[in-house]
Amino acid sequence: MRTATPTLARRGLLVASAAGLAAVAACSEEEPPPAVEDEGGQGAEEPTSAEPSPEPREITITHVGDTMPGSYPNQMASDDGASFFDGVKDVLTGDVVIANMEGALSTLEFDKCGGGECTYFRLPGEYAQVFADAGFHVLNQANNHGWDAGPDGATETQEAIRAAGMEVCGIKDEVALVETESGLTVGLVGFAPYTFYTDSRDLDAVAALVASAKEQADIVIATAHLGAEGTDYRHVPEGVENYLGEDRGDTRGFAHTCIDNGADLVVGHGPHVLRGMEVYNGKLICYSLGNFGGGQNLFSTDGPLGRSAVLSVTLREDGTIVTAKMTATRMDGDGYPQLDDENGAYDDLNELAEDFGDDAATVGDDGVLVLPSA
Repeated sequence: MRTATPTLARRGLLVASAAGLAAVAACSEEEPPPAVEDEGGQGAEEPTSAEPSPEPREITITHVGDTMPGSYPNQMASDDGASFFDGVKDVLTGDVVIANMEGALSTLEFDKCGGGECTYFRLPGEYAQVFADAGFHVLNQANNHGWDAGPDGATETQEAIRAAGMEVCGIKDEVALVETESGLTVGLVGFAPYTFYTDSRDLDAVAALVASAKEQADIVIATAHLGAEGTDYRHVPEGVENYLGEDRGDTRGFAHTCIDNGADLVVGHGPHVLRGMEVYNGKLICYSLGNFGGGQNLFSTDGPLGRSAVLSVTLREDGTIVTAKMTATRMDGDGYPQLDDENGAYDDLNELAEDFGDDAATVGDDGVLVLPSA
């Protein structure tokens, strides 16, 4: 794991201070020079004005929800995915742009259900370049389709992502580090309710990984596959969620644990619908960004299942939110992401704000988030 640049910078300052002390010691063996007096017999005045403090650095984090351009072998794009992101490329901007990649970049066969009926999302490794060309910097692997090609396929996926110049988030017990042009280091940690990732149900493990990220990075982003799925599960319940016999964990407890241990932003995905937003201890939690894009009709586009949004949050280096915005999107008839002129996502998010009362974040007509006052 790479050592964060700010640690090296601090070490350099300490070395410089030691050199300065040595110079003072060497001069102390000689007679000190006489004090210089002005015409009034007073010593020269010390400067009274200090250097102005530098402006705090800022970075913009952009995140989208569940995304997969197609699936091998029967739902492949005719152009190898080249046009998949064309309708939304202009809003995929920021210092760190992240997608939850809902599948594996490997075509290895793997029986993940022990002979039962299962849905698999797999693509050849070359599709990593489709994400890179669209402007993504980080792909999250921690979800229920990330191991659809098995453990060897998960490794192939990571290799393909890195070969395309991006970072992988969501590897068990690992922090992905991204150095930004501002000099700030962003640490990303990914979670899902499965033991082959850092398990979102194990809050001690969650706390430990987020704290580790905080030690290495200036800004920490937690991204996670959270909760039950479908239009019946748009609201975030209190306590543990279950779906199809699976324990999906305490969604709110997970998000709060992340922030309590140093996360500056928590972003959820997985329910295939948008969920509400909460501000907890001054930090934003987006509980689900919904289905961003499932090419060749991988995901249902009916009603709330077809609506999503691009989240962009600008943070100061101390984690303070400067501004946050949603850009409404929808999937077209082929499951490709497009901008939504009707801004349907705003209505969804404002309706779902009721889950969090006075702590809810809402969306203005211009997409800017309205955050509760401290």
